[in-house]
Parts: sequence; C-alpha cells; structure tokens
Amino acid sequence: MKISTKKIIVFLVVIGCISLFLKLHTFDFSIPVHFDNLGYSLDAIQYSNGDYFIPQKKNPGWPLFVTPFYAMLNSDNFMDYSNMIRILGLSISTISIIPMYLLARRFFNEKFALMATILFAFEPHLNYVSGQGVSEPIFILTFILSIFFILKSERKYIYISFVLAGIFWWIRLEGFYLIIILSIIYFVNYRKSQNAIRNYAICILIFSIVVSPMFVQRDIQYDDPFYVWYNTTLFAENYGTLVTSPDDASIQDYFKQNDTYSFLDRFIGQGISNLITGLVKISYPYLFILIPFGLMFSLRPVDQNIKFIKSNWAIIITTVTILIIPFSTIPDRRFLFPILPFLIIFATIPIQRVIEYGLSTFSYSEKKKNYFFIIVVSLVLLLGGIYTFGVGPYGYGQQDVNLQEEKIHFTKFLYDNLDGRMLHSSDVTEFLKYVQVTEEDFKSYESPKGKDPYPDIYSPGKLVQISAYGKSMEELVENGRGLGLKYISLTENKLYFFPFLDNSYNNYEQYPYLEKIYDTEELGYNKLKIKIFEINYEKFNLISEKEN
Repeated sequence: MKISTKKIIVFLVVIGCISLFLKLHTFDFSIPVHFDNLGYSLDAIQYSNGDYFIPQKKNPGWPLFVTPFYAMLNSDNFMDYSNMIRILGLSISTISIIPMYLLARRFFNEKFALMATILFAFEPHLNYVSGQGVSEPIFILTFILSIFFILKSERKYIYISFVLAGIFWWIRLEGFYLIIILSIIYFVNYRKSQNAIRNYAICILIFSIVVSPMFVQRDIQYDDPFYVWYNTTLFAENYGTLVTSPDDASIQDYFKQNDTYSFLDRFIGQGISNLITGLVKISYPYLFILIPFGLMFSLRPVDQNIKFIKSNWAIIITTVTILIIPFSTIPDRRFLFPILPFLIIFATIPIQRVIEYGLSTFSYSEKKKNYFFIIVVSLVLLLGGIYTFGVGPYGYGQQDVNLQEEKIHFTKFLYDNLDGRMLHSSDVTEFLKYVQVTEEDFKSYESPKGKDPYPDIYSPGKLVQISAYGKSMEELVENGRGLGLKYISLTENKLYFFPFLDNSYNNYEQYPYLEKIYDTEELGYNKLKIKIFEINYEKFNLISEKEN
C-alpha cells in the first residue's frame, strides 16, 4: 500500500522529534567540550581569526564548517562556543534522517524505508555521538548523500556524488575510502553506459579539484602535500607507543625489526579481531539480531535492485578492509559509525521478509502485518531508549554532572597550585586543556604548527600534560624522566594505557618513590577519586640501583 507524501512527512517529523529527545539525553549543556571536540572548537576559532592551518593528525572540514557560526557568536564565554558546536552536530544528525529515508527508498518501498529510517534515528551510538561536537554527524550525512546520488544513475547526480566524496575527505583523514567505493560502484553499475570512461575521468577531475586546496595547504605548512603525522607512526607496537614515542614507526621501521608473519599477526590478525569486536559492540542493542539475517537474505534479494545490493556490499567490504590496519592500533569504534546506515539497510531486509512474506508455516493478513510492523517499531524504540538511558549494566546514560563539575574544579585547583609536567590521564587531565585556554584568552589561542602534534609546551609556573609510555611503573617513570615528567595521578578507574596501574589506587605504597601531594577524598570531593603524586627521582634511583 502506497503511503502519501503528506503522511511520510508527518512520520519523518515524529521520528525526528523522538530521535532528538534521545539525543538530548546523552549530554549536558553545562559541561564544556574537552576531548576531540575541544580541538575542533579551537580549530574553528582559529579559522574564524583567519588562521587556516591544517592539523597534523586530522583534516579541517568540520572546523571549517563550524567557523562561520563561531564568527557570528563573537562571545567572551567559551561555553557559548561549546554549545554551538554541539547544536550544529545535533542539528545535522537530526536532519540526516531525511537523506537516510531517501537512501532507503532506493532499496525499499515507503513503508520499509521508514523502518530503515527508524532503525537509524533510534540507534543509540549515533545518537550519543551526535551531541558531542565531533565530526561524525557531518561525516555520516556526507556519506549517505554521496551514495544516494551515485545510485540515482543520472550523470549530473553522479558528478554531485564525487563532489561530496571530496568534501568527505576534507572532513576526516580516512575519508579517502569513499572515492574507492564510488569508483567500484560506478564500474559495477555504469561500465556499459555510453562514454563511461570519459565520464569517470570527469568525476575524478571534479574530485581532485575539490580536495586539491587541502594538499596545497599541507605543502605550504609541512613542505609535503601528503604529510600526515600517522604516516610515520601508525605501525607502532600499540596505541600507547603511537602517541608517546618520538621515534618513527613507519612500515619500513617495523620490517627492520620484525618479519612478515609478525606483521600479519600484529596488523592484519589483530586488526580483523578488533574490527569484529567493534562491529559487534556497535550493533547493540538491536542490530546484532537483524544484521546476520540481512546479510544472508541480501545474497538472494527479492524486492531489491541487485545492483544496489552489490553497491551496499561494496561500501561495507571496502570500508572494513581499509580500516583493518588502522584498527589494529587505534580500535576506536567511531571509525565504524559511518557504515551503520548501510548495515541498517541490510538489517531492514529480514523485517521486510517476515512482514511481507511471513514464515514457511504461516503468512499474515494485511492487518496482522501492520500490527507486526508496530511491534517491531516499539521494540526498536524500547531497546534504543534502554541503551541510550543506560538502564542496566550496558548503555550510555546521562552524564553525571556533579562528577564532571568536580573534575573541572579539581583541575583548576591543580592548575593554580602545581608547576610542571603531569602524565596524561583521561580522568585527571581530561579538562586541563580547557582550563588552560579559558584561563587565558581562548579567542587568540594558537595550535602548534610543526609536524609534532604533541610538542612540549611547558613554561615555568604552568602545569601541562605530557604523554609517556611503559609496560611497568618503573619503565614509565624511566621514560618520563627524559621528558621532564614530574607528576603522576592514580584513579579508581581502569587506565587504558597502563593496565599495571588498575589496582594501584589503594596500593600505591608499592611505589615508594611516588610521594602523595593531593587526595580528592581528603580535599572534600564527594564523587571524584584521584590521588596526585610527585615523583622522587632520588628514591627511584636508589631503588633501581638496589634491584640491579
């Protein structure tokens, strides 16, 4: 049964409102941006001042998009900038519901295109990331639109698709994979069309024109149009050494010390293992049930265009394959979020099969089909809501505002009372850069312009964070000595880089060279559990000499 355009608009508005409600639950407007989103905000502020540098580790597309909105703010309150970048992410993520519906219409009728849109709109991982001020919302929107246009088949739309592929690369470093995907889809679907090679050449020219300013700027800054910090660091032993070691970790460096089997095990085997784990985790709480059946049913599509199904397979396989090596070192699930809309396409197929064709033993009346459709929508909303609200042991839940406020207060206390370099820790130095830039004139902040994204910015009288790495406390302190490391913190939470410290919060006496100077419990904090230590290198030397 065909659904009228008016009803579709009403349904999309209702879906968007429910999705926005879920999104708003995942963050608090009173907490400033302080992770990657802080970096994006500071970049956008610099761009609004006319400083159009390109960072060492990322592409500038998202901050450039934010820049005109920041230019209109002209505020002296950094919270205004924090909330602006969040509102932009929320808006883009909510608007993306419409392109998702249009993309789903290439695979399904109106009814099941709405179902795919619901799966997308209530997806808790996408809802969580939408309000964080990071680049995922615009990255995903650009991805969806580019694929939608290339599946339209008309030449003018294919050209638009390649323009969007260029924009996609502007947004994220790994965005180059979209041009590979579009090339595969183009030759699978249009290789027999008239002037296929000529038209493809025009597409590549358009794409090259779009991305070329980025390479020109890199050449101006780094004397290398292809310079990216990860080019010489990606093949590190692990993520801890990737962000802390000053030595190069290129593929040539890796093979100087390791053989081919070690490479395959470390970067291919580990990458595939991490990808599988990541895909399973982002498929909770409802996609993990649907995706396996959708992948199976897609091998023998009934109501879908076989070319479009092949295109969807190309999107997922190409993206996952390209991410294998990066994921072996940086297993960040955010890399996988852009393929969720296309996994959702496959996840919708089993719902369509069951509702439209029933099972082998029985079939549905039209009335029962509608009831079943409503039940599925209700379950998706229920499961998505449970995961978003953090009911039970899994899910996101709302930010603990009191804890975050205690972190900010304690960070300001440390900033005012300590002088030196402190080991980077997500719990302890989480808000340190925010405090640094807001204590000074954040509107004139300048990021480091050299090739090293982690330069030593310490100056007497200031507290700064640095990264060091070790597989034991002794190795960590020894490595930190050469970097001028002065302070180490311990927390009740597990430390991602330093698992050997997981149980050290209450057992710090085993490290007699760590002298406790602050304890949040002694300072009267209610929720924050952190101890700050100063390293006594004289004691460390004596203990090391005795052990040797």
